[in-house]
Amino acid sequence: MVKWEDRTEVKKGNFAEKIVHKFLESKGYIVYIPSTSGAHAFDRLAIKNKEQVVIAEIKAKAKLNNYDETGFEYRHYLEYKKISEKHNLPVFIFFVDEMLKEIYGNFLSKLENGCRKAPWGKQILFKMELMRRHIYNLTDNDVLYLKQNSKRSYNYDAN
Repeated sequence: MVKWEDRTEVKKGNFAEKIVHKFLESKGYIVYIPSTSGAHAFDRLAIKNKEQVVIAEIKAKAKLNNYDETGFEYRHYLEYKKISEKHNLPVFIFFVDEMLKEIYGNFLSKLENGCRKAPWGKQILFKMELMRRHIYNLTDNDVLYLKQNSKRSYNYDAN
């Protein structure tokens, strides 16, 4: 049996989290990571100047080929929404996209204005036009590692 941390998608996700972590620190945030192993409520808690607090959720996912959208599991969306509302904290979703070679995203409250449930499964989709583009450009080495650890079952169409 494969250990959790040795799974391809976990390696890819952990790598993406490290990239966003460094980015947030470069912007002056103090970044907190859950220290308990296993499932956790969110990926990072970032605080700037002891005043600005944001939950950072990182998704190592490329945009969809046939739709100008990207997304993740609907149940996770509901969890982030609940945490945000209960604790009055904004949630920023970072998408680390190896195919577009960049990180983009936005606050969950902004992304909700253009979301829909995916017709093929248990995902929620967000329009690319609602993303803050060019948050960070990935390096060639970042892209290579992410592609090597991708479980995407079809080729990426850049058109």
